[in-house]
Amino acid sequence: MRRLLLLPLAAVLIGGCREARTHDPYDNTAEREAFYERFNRETIEKLEKRKAELQEQLAGDLDDAARKEAQSLLDDLERRLERPNYFEILTEADLPPDLDWQTNQDSPDLGSPNAKKGGTMHTDIPGGAYPPTIRTAGKEANSGFRSYHYDDIELAPTGLHPNTMEVIPALADRWAVGEDGQTVYFHIDDEARWSDGTEVTSRDWLMAFYIYLSPYLSEAFYRIYYSEQFWGVATYGDDYFAIRNAYPKPIPPYFASVRPMQEEFFREFGPDFESRYNWRPRPTTGAYQILEEDIVKGRSIALTRVKDWWAKDRKYYRNRFNVDRIEYRLVRDTEKAFQMFLQGDIDVYLLGDPKKWYEATEIDAVFNGYIERATFYNDYPRPSIGLYFNMSKPLLDDLDIRVGLSHATNWEKVIDVDLRGDAERLRLLNEGFGDISHPGITPREFSLAKAREAFARAGFTEPGPDGILRNAEGKRLSFTVIVRKSPPLYEQMMLRIKEEARKAGVEYKLEVLDTTTAFQKVSRKEHEIALAGWAVTPPFPDYYQQFHSKEAYIEGTKKPRPMTNNLSIFADPEVDVILEANRNARSYEAVKDTSWELEEIFHERAVWIPAFQRPFYRVGYWRWVQWPEDFNVRVAYLPEEAHVHWIDEEMKEETLRAMRDGKTFEEQYLLFDQYRSVVSAEDDGADESGGDGEEDTVPAVPAETEPGQEEGADE
Repeated sequence: MRRLLLLPLAAVLIGGCREARTHDPYDNTAEREAFYERFNRETIEKLEKRKAELQEQLAGDLDDAARKEAQSLLDDLERRLERPNYFEILTEADLPPDLDWQTNQDSPDLGSPNAKKGGTMHTDIPGGAYPPTIRTAGKEANSGFRSYHYDDIELAPTGLHPNTMEVIPALADRWAVGEDGQTVYFHIDDEARWSDGTEVTSRDWLMAFYIYLSPYLSEAFYRIYYSEQFWGVATYGDDYFAIRNAYPKPIPPYFASVRPMQEEFFREFGPDFESRYNWRPRPTTGAYQILEEDIVKGRSIALTRVKDWWAKDRKYYRNRFNVDRIEYRLVRDTEKAFQMFLQGDIDVYLLGDPKKWYEATEIDAVFNGYIERATFYNDYPRPSIGLYFNMSKPLLDDLDIRVGLSHATNWEKVIDVDLRGDAERLRLLNEGFGDISHPGITPREFSLAKAREAFARAGFTEPGPDGILRNAEGKRLSFTVIVRKSPPLYEQMMLRIKEEARKAGVEYKLEVLDTTTAFQKVSRKEHEIALAGWAVTPPFPDYYQQFHSKEAYIEGTKKPRPMTNNLSIFADPEVDVILEANRNARSYEAVKDTSWELEEIFHERAVWIPAFQRPFYRVGYWRWVQWPEDFNVRVAYLPEEAHVHWIDEEMKEETLRAMRDGKTFEEQYLLFDQYRSVVSAEDDGADESGGDGEEDTVPAVPAETEPGQEEGADE
C-alpha cells in the first residue's frame, strides 16, 4: 500500500448528509454479465495476438538474451491460455483436489485481553479538510479520510499480522496456493457478514473486479492495474473463490487479497457512479460503518461500531476495534485543534512539532497526570519526505540544475534547529525495508561550492543584484515550492531552506496554500517543486506508480498526466523495464536487486531531495484512552491505525471528578522502544526528542491501489 503524503483533499460543504435521491433506478446485472463475456473474449483475442507476435519474433534472428526473454514470455502466455478467461463462474466440484489449506491460528494475539468495549472517541478530521466523498474509488476518493474509514477498517480475504508479518485469516478462514504459485484459493468464513446482515459471498469479488475494470471509473489506473497484475477471478459456488496473480509472488495470499464490494449495494454502479454513490454509506465487513445521519457536511463525520460484528470474537480481532463510536470533527486550524486537545475535547493528539512536545505540553494537565505522553518506536518504512521536482518544467529537466539544488538545500540545518536534532537525514525513496533498502546511498550534502559548480555547468554563473544566479540570457535561478499552510512547522522549515538556498544563488519562492488548492494544483502537475512524501505499507517497496512512463504523460503527448502518483513526470523506457521487473518480481531476491538498482538510478538522476525521518512517533492522550502493555503493534504508521486502544469510561469519570476536586495523578511519560532498531538505539538524543505524527510527515493524499497490493491512502 502506498500513501502519498502530500496535501489532503477538502470539500467546503455545509449542512447534513440528507439529500434528495435524484438518480433514476438502475440495475447493472445484465450489463455486468455481458461485460464478463466481452472482457473474456477480448482478453483471449489479445493473448492470441501476443502469442503470434512472440512466435514470429522467435522465428527470426535474435541474440541469446532476447531469445531467452521472448521464450519466457511465450511460456507464460501459453500457461495463461490454458485457462484464458478472466472471469470464471464455476462450481465447488471444480476446485482442484489436494489443495494445501492454511489457516494460521498460531500467530500471537493482538491487542489486550483487558480491553473494554464501548465509549466514544473524539478527534479531528486529519489534515483539517472535510472529505469530498465517502466513496473508496472514483474521482476524489483518495482523500485524507479514506484510510480512516476504509483502509484501516475493511477486511480483505487475508491480512498480515502487524507484529510478525505472517499471513492471517480475515474474511477467509482458510486459503491455499495452487501448483502454479500464482492462483490463490480462498474459503469465505461461514460467519462473514456485511454490516447490513447479508452474507459475504464469492459474487462480491466478481463485483469488485467488475468495478475496477469498468470504464465508468474516471481513473485509468484501476483498469490498467487490475488487467495487468491479475490473470482473473473465479467463483466456486458461493463460499469459495480464487484470484490469479499475473506472476508468482513472494507472498501470494498477500498480493491476491483484494477487498470485496457488495454485489447488492453496487448493483446501481454505472455511468453516474461517482455522483450516485458520493455520499451513500456502504455496507462494511469491518468493525465500523458510516451511518447516513452521522455525515454532517463541512462539520463532522463519525464511525459507529457494527452491532454484533461477525468477527468480534475472532482471534486477531477480538481485542481490537474496541471503541463504540469515533467522532471526527472538522477543525481547520492546527493550533485550535491542539487547544481542543488540551481542553479534553479531543482525546488523542500526535505531538510532531518539537515546540509542542518540549514547551506547549509543559502544563498542569500533564503535570497532574490527566494527559499522558508516550514515545513509541515503530518498525515502519519511513515516509519519503522531501522536495519533488516536476521534471517537465524548464530548468528542472536539467540534471545539473537538480544536482545543484540538492547541494543548495540545507535539510541538515532544519534537522538540527527546527527539529531540535531529534530526526536524521533520509537517504532513500523506500527506506526501512530491511536489506531490500539499499545500504550504500548517501544523500547529497549541503555544499555551497558543489551547488555553484553544478549551476555553472548549467550556465548559471553570474549573480544578479539580489544575489540570485543568472545565465547568459538573464534567466534567474528561481523556483516555486508548494507548501501546505497547515501545520505551520512546514512553512517554518521551508523558510529556513529558502534562507540557506540564497547563499548558493537560488531563490525558492514559497507558495503556501490551503490543502484543497495545493492538492488540486499538484494533482494537475502544475507545480515546479512540491514538499511531499510517500508512505508505503510493508512488506515490499513500490516504485512503479511514482516513476513509470505510463504515469507521466498522456499517451502520445508531452502533456503531464493528471491525477497520477508520478509527481516527477519521470519517463524513461529503459527504467520502465526495471520498474516492471520490480513490481512483477517473483522472489525476494528479485525485489531486493531491482530496488537497489532503482534507488541508484533515482539518486544519480536527482529526481528529489530527501528530507528527514524519525523512527518513532510521539503522542499525547487523556488518561482514559488506554493501550495494551506494549502500547501498540510493531508495523503501524499511526497510533490509532491498528485499533488496539480503548476508552475506559470509569477512568474518564474518575479523571473529570479529580479535575473538579483538585486531585492529581502521577505524571506519565512513557517510552516504548521494544522495536527500536540498532541505529536508532545509538541515537541517545532521541529519548527526549520531539515527536513524529501530525507534524512529522507532509500532509497526505492517498495512492491509488488496493490493499494487498500497493495501495495508497493518506492522512
